[in-house]
Order: sequence, then C-alpha cells, then structure tokens
Amino acid sequence: MKKRILLFTLSAGFGFFALTSYVNGPALTGNLNLTGVNGGSTSCGGGGCHGGTSAATTVSIVVDTLGGGAVTKYKPGGSYTVVITGNNTSSLPEFGYQFAAVSGTSPSQVAAGTPTAPTNSHVKTLGAIKIVEHSTVLSATTGSYRLSIPWTAPAAGTGTVTMYCTINAVDGLGGPDAADKNGNTSITLSEGYVGVPELANNIEITAFPNPTTSTLNLKMGNAIGTYAVNVLDMTGRKVYTSIINASGATTQTAINCSSWAKGNYAVQISQDGAQRVVPVVKL
Repeated sequence: MKKRILLFTLSAGFGFFALTSYVNGPALTGNLNLTGVNGGSTSCGGGGCHGGTSAATTVSIVVDTLGGGAVTKYKPGGSYTVVITGNNTSSLPEFGYQFAAVSGTSPSQVAAGTPTAPTNSHVKTLGAIKIVEHSTVLSATTGSYRLSIPWTAPAAGTGTVTMYCTINAVDGLGGPDAADKNGNTSITLSEGYVGVPELANNIEITAFPNPTTSTLNLKMGNAIGTYAVNVLDMTGRKVYTSIINASGATTQTAINCSSWAKGNYAVQISQDGAQRVVPVVKL
C-alpha cells in the first residue's frame, strides 16, 4: 500500500510546553490532555505554567508523491504519515507537542486509528484518547519545528476523523516567561473507500438487532459463493472473523458479541476484493 503524507502546517507563534517537570510529556507526567480533544485546553499558558501568547495557525494536507492535491479522505486501514510543522518569528530553540486523532463529537470523542510514536516521543492513553507527545525536549531549527507521526487509519465505518496538535516552543531557560510561545490546530478527514469496490447492489445484507447486547445476526440474500466476514472495533482491531458459504438462498449467521466492549463496530463482508460494510453498535 502506498504511504500518503498528511501534512500539518502550523504557521504561528508557540508557547512554552509545560512546567519543567513536564519535559517528559504532560500526559505521562501529569495526566494532562492539551490537544483540545473533547473541548479541553490547548495551551500551557497561564495558571502558573508558562507565559507567551497564542497566534493564528494555518493547516494544509498534501499527498506525498502522487501529485493528487490536498488529502481530505482516508482509506480505512491505510498507512499514513502525519507530518507536523510549525514556526515562530522568535526562533525559539526547543519545543514539545501533543497530538491525537479521534472520531465522534465532543465531549465523547474517542481514539481513531493507531499512531506510532516517532523518535524521542511516546504514546500515552488517557481514558479513550491516545496522545502522542514528546518524551524529552525536542530541538528546533531556526524557529522551525517538525516531526513525523506514522498513523494507521481506523476501520471502515468510523466516519470523520479529527486530528489535533498543540506545539509549544521554549527558550530553553528552564522556567516560564513571556518569551515562550504556543499554538494549536486541528483538521478533519472524511472516510473514503478509494480502490475498494462495493458488493453487487442485489446482494441483501442485514445485521440485527442493531444495537445489540449479546448476539448479532447477519442475514444475506441473493449471495452466491464464499464470503469473508470480519468485525473491527473503532481502532481497527479485529474482534471476529468467519467464512460464509452462500448458495443464493437466504443465509443467516449468529455472532456471539457478548464479550465485546460497548461501542461502535464495523462488519465487513467481502468477496473477490469487493466489500460491504455494515456499522453496528454494541450496548
């Protein structure tokens, strides 16, 4: 699978990342989410933390070598690299950051997809959110801040994904002062099915009851041949897999979902590269 690059560009001033005790990351050290997810804070400024002021940010997303213009959709399960850059006019020499990719709406947003921490960073889970943040103070280049985060898109049926990032640039003096600057931004990506054809329209697929609590029934009609069935949670983790052999008559399969965690799932039914996705809810 070709790897695409999602490019975050933050053109702004950025403020100090955190108290000196948070040089290893405020999520790890203080259980702090400063990404803006679920309506939370997007800045370390104020409150006895750090000085400086926020400024407007600009964001752009591009495809790396395909020349296809701005990326506004993700392919479920696809591999991407989120490139985050920022700058300020003060040429501050160091910085810290937090990043999160989520689905849903505030205040019930949950992690979407799987991020991988780059060098000198780690992933910290706070509740339903996965935060990627620095694990040590990072060096800037003449006031320019840049890092790349590998990200695997979530399963089909997740819907819109919002990515948040806060960057905090510091003067390296080890304390809060007005020279430190911060900035935050977010972007949204809609779900796309590029290169994945749909099963024929005459094939009838029903999942019931939906929502369900313990048993999910999958009924197929007008289907002939062998079909793969996979159920994925919203992080892309496969929780169920089976094979259905259909002869054209109505075929029904009972799936035991009593052990699944409460939440949204995607039922994928595929044959010869084509698929149909049915979203379901487990109560």
